[in-house]
Amino acid sequence: MTEISGSCLCGQVKFSGDVDILAVANCHCDDCRKATGAVYGTLLFAKEKTLTIEGETHSFDHTADSGNTLTKINCAKCGSPMFTSNSSRSGMGIRAGVIDQNDLIQPSRYVYGDRAIATTPIDDTLESFPEMPG
Repeated sequence: MTEISGSCLCGQVKFSGDVDILAVANCHCDDCRKATGAVYGTLLFAKEKTLTIEGETHSFDHTADSGNTLTKINCAKCGSPMFTSNSSRSGMGIRAGVIDQNDLIQPSRYVYGDRAIATTPIDDTLESFPEMPG
């Protein structure tokens, strides 16, 4: 387990806890680009939902191309994207930009790599999946 903490831009939502990190990935899917306003989203995937979250959040559900329901969780005040969950998986994704421990953000893979915008720098040493691996 790894101690983790973080907060949103305005500081109204804070989180902390011990997580079992499954992977850190750069996701190039359309949903991550739109949710973050960036060319890809970086997420730390944790095995269990073991975080203590303080502050008011807002969630938004949508259907992924897999047919699963994805939930995006943002700060209700400043709108910072913070967490994600998938109806077909346990655990959660934590948006890299809200994590205090910058040393934990070491992507090991790309997901939806085939959808990367052509001008996005890609590290060829990282594993790449055309979609979300099962």
